[in-house]
Amino acid sequence: MYFFYYIPVGLDIKVTKRAFVTRFLTATAVLLFVMLKYMPYTNGWNPVNLLFFPAYPSIASALTHAFVHLSWMHLIGNMLYLVIFGRPLEDRLGAGGFFAVFALSAIAGAYTHLALARHFMPSLLSNAVGGASGATSGLLGAFMIRFYYSRIKIAYWVFMPLQVVNRAGKTTVPAILAVLFWFLYQGVYTVMQFGTGSVAVAYGVHIGGFVCGMVVALLIGASKSARRERHLVKARAHFQNADWFSSQGEYSNYLEYSPFDPEAHAEAARAFLCTNKLAAAADHFAIAVQLLKRNGEKGRAEEVFLQAVRNIPFFKLEESEYLDMAFGVERSLKFYRASEVYESFMNIYPLSKDIPLILLRLAGIYKGRLEKPGKAIEYYKKIISEYPASEWVGFAGLELEKLRRNNFVARTVAR
Repeated sequence: MYFFYYIPVGLDIKVTKRAFVTRFLTATAVLLFVMLKYMPYTNGWNPVNLLFFPAYPSIASALTHAFVHLSWMHLIGNMLYLVIFGRPLEDRLGAGGFFAVFALSAIAGAYTHLALARHFMPSLLSNAVGGASGATSGLLGAFMIRFYYSRIKIAYWVFMPLQVVNRAGKTTVPAILAVLFWFLYQGVYTVMQFGTGSVAVAYGVHIGGFVCGMVVALLIGASKSARRERHLVKARAHFQNADWFSSQGEYSNYLEYSPFDPEAHAEAARAFLCTNKLAAAADHFAIAVQLLKRNGEKGRAEEVFLQAVRNIPFFKLEESEYLDMAFGVERSLKFYRASEVYESFMNIYPLSKDIPLILLRLAGIYKGRLEKPGKAIEYYKKIISEYPASEWVGFAGLELEKLRRNNFVARTVAR
C-alpha cells in the first residue's frame, strides 16, 4: 500500500486582530458536536434536521450542515483548517467578508454535491451531508487568492513499502503549490467517488466550496489587496537577508498603495538607516509617529520616536509635537531616554520659548531620578543666567539654593 498524507500546521502570516468570527464558528461546531454525542434527542432537539439532504435541498440546511460533525476526527480535521486559515482571512477580509466566504462556500459546496449526484448517481440523493469541509474548502480558495505569495508549514507522512520508504516530518512549502495539490487531490477523488458510488466523504462539496471561496474573494477585492501586501512581504524578506536596497524599493512600492500604514513606514525607515539614507529614514519615522498618534497608539508612537532620535541627530517633528513626545517619554518613566530627547530638542529648536521649561525638566530628572545633582545645578544656573525673564527663574533659584545647602551639609558631615 502506498500512502501520502499531509496537513497544514502553520502559516508565515502575521495576524494583528482577534478573530472573533472564527472563534464563534469553531465554538458553535464544537458545542453542536458535544450535544450530538451526549444530549438525548427530543422533539425539540434533533440534529438530523440540520443536515443537508440532496433529495430535499434548502438554503438553510445547506448552511447549517457545516456545523454538524459525526466523529471527533471529522470535527478536529475541519476545525484545524478553520482556525489555521480562518484567522488570517478574517484579519485581512474583515469579519463580514470572512463570514461571507464561509457561509457561501458551505452553501455552494452542498449544492455542488447535489448537482453531481443528480447528474452522475441519483441514488446518492437520499444520503445526508454534514460537516464544515465545504466551508473550509472555501477558505482555502479565498486563501489562495489573498495569500498566494505565502508559505504553509505542513506535517507529512510518506509510506512506500516496496521502496522501503516510511518518512514523516514537517516542512514549509509555497502556499499556491500546497493548495493546488490539495485541489487536484479532491478532483481525483471526486471522479473516483462517483465512479464507485462510495460516499464516505462528499468530495464534490470540497470542489464547490473551493471554487466559491475563490470567486467571493475576487469579488471583494482580495486579489488587489494581495498584490499590495506581497510588496510588504518581499520587503521584509529582503530586509532579513540584508538586501537593504531591494527592501527599500519594495517598501516604497507597498507604501504607494498603503500610505497610512505606520508600521510599514517604521520598517522602511529602518531599511533606509541601513544604507545611511538618513533624510529618507527621518521622513518615514516622522510619518510613522504621526500615524500612530492619530490611531491612538501613543506608547508605540513613543517607541518609534525614540528609535528616530537615537539614530538621526537632526530628526524633527513639529515643535509642539516633538515636545509632546518628549513629555510622553518622561511620563513613561524612561528618564535617561527623556534626558536625551530633551537635549536633542534644545539642539534642534535653540530659539524655542520652551527652552527654560526643558532646562527645568532636565534639572528635575538629574536631581530626583538620575541622582546627579551637579548636572541639576548646571541647568538651574543656566535658567537664571540665560533666561532671566523666564517665569521659571524664581523656582530655579529656590531649587538651586536647596541643592547648594544639601551639598554643603553633605560635605560637612563627610569631614
